[in-house]
Amino acid sequence: MRAIAGKAMFDHRIMNHPTDVPLPLPASKPVLSPRFSLMGAVLAVCVIVLCVVFVLHMQSAHRPGGGAEVRPNRMLELMARYTVGVKELLRSTKQPDAALMQTVQQDMAKFSRTDEDALRLLVLKGWLTDAWPAEAELDAMEAKNAGLQEDVATLRQLKAMHGEVHAEAWNKFRARHGWIAELALAQTSNEGARQAVAQQGMKTAVVLIGVSFLGMCAAVGGLVVLILGIMRWRRGKLYLSLSLRSRAEGGLMLEGFAIFLALFLFPPWLLRQMSVLLPGWAAYGPALIALFIGLTWPLLRGMQRPQWREALGLHRGRGLWREMGAGVLGWLASLPLLVLGMIAASWIMKLTGEFPSHPIVEVFAGNGWAKLGAILLAVVWAPISEEMMFRGLLFPGLSAWARWVGGMVLSAFVFAVIHPQGWAGVPAIMVLAGTFCLLRLWRQSLIAPMTAHALNNGLMCVAMLLLW
Repeated sequence: MRAIAGKAMFDHRIMNHPTDVPLPLPASKPVLSPRFSLMGAVLAVCVIVLCVVFVLHMQSAHRPGGGAEVRPNRMLELMARYTVGVKELLRSTKQPDAALMQTVQQDMAKFSRTDEDALRLLVLKGWLTDAWPAEAELDAMEAKNAGLQEDVATLRQLKAMHGEVHAEAWNKFRARHGWIAELALAQTSNEGARQAVAQQGMKTAVVLIGVSFLGMCAAVGGLVVLILGIMRWRRGKLYLSLSLRSRAEGGLMLEGFAIFLALFLFPPWLLRQMSVLLPGWAAYGPALIALFIGLTWPLLRGMQRPQWREALGLHRGRGLWREMGAGVLGWLASLPLLVLGMIAASWIMKLTGEFPSHPIVEVFAGNGWAKLGAILLAVVWAPISEEMMFRGLLFPGLSAWARWVGGMVLSAFVFAVIHPQGWAGVPAIMVLAGTFCLLRLWRQSLIAPMTAHALNNGLMCVAMLLLW
């Protein structure tokens, strides 16, 4: 009966939607018995859950402030640069800034998570109020945390020697506190150093203000696209569906994704545990192997090649450029929903005191060819590999068992939590993942979600390059 219903639905779409996107093939015959497909799906879900728990545990272990090594708080650093820039812009236009700076300092305190952050805020406060931190405040920092004694000693030496400090002490202080250390140095050095830091802050402020304005304009345009899309969907001119996959095929796809995720996570972790030193490029070997095995697993387990290509969306749809254009429209339509995701993230930040962060920020805050590598990973590798796995395997695999709405929500959640932004980043990433799923439903091909994914990551990389 399921196959007959699928055939009838397929014929109905051909007659009533002749100009729609390429229609999915009718469901193929199950390649496994229900008993074995259920077993494979259950085992795959267990492996996926285990991987998610593992990732969450690793994120908590490496959360800023949670380890012995002190590293710069890039979120606090970015906000400090913005605040310094706003102050300097107001000063250049001779606008009063006392009330604004007081409000900013109160808001900045929300980004303080450790004693090191509290010391950094003292340095920032000194710049904003044109007054070096009081000795009593520095003494209180030393008394509160013995690990800050060396940092406080470096600050006192900077003040006493007008920016002159031993190179070894300065390098250590700079490694621990990042740009905030430059801010402290500028306060105690000559006017040239102060102007250089002020210029960096103004650049960050202008970029953030500009990006925010352009983002608001794009969100308004995206709202129009979203409303038009909903209207077309309600009139039956925009069809959202996945091909009717059997649960046996869905189980194979879940197995492939589970194998990919396990191979992607655990071998590199084991190598690190054994202190095996590998060159940087070798770290991508396990990822490529995991991608290849996960992608071809349904074929190895008996799925026919035409059904495999169609089930994973590995085809050109109605043409490369048309599918890419659909991806751009889909990304625009996601922006109003992304605003809602950011609002939800702000609630999580208030409740947990945690802020979204990503290791790639460390790369953009530094120098060298690492930035180019990060851009290639974000704009090329991630859209291709993640869309193949999440919207090619996981989303259809879950949808075969939980319908497409359940598959979209569950796959978006898995996609969000295994990214290293923390819980505060989950709502916004789920919105993006849900958008990629809807693009897959609309276009059937993976080209549109890959395009939207690459566009989103590419714009974020451009913003990070401008900010740092």
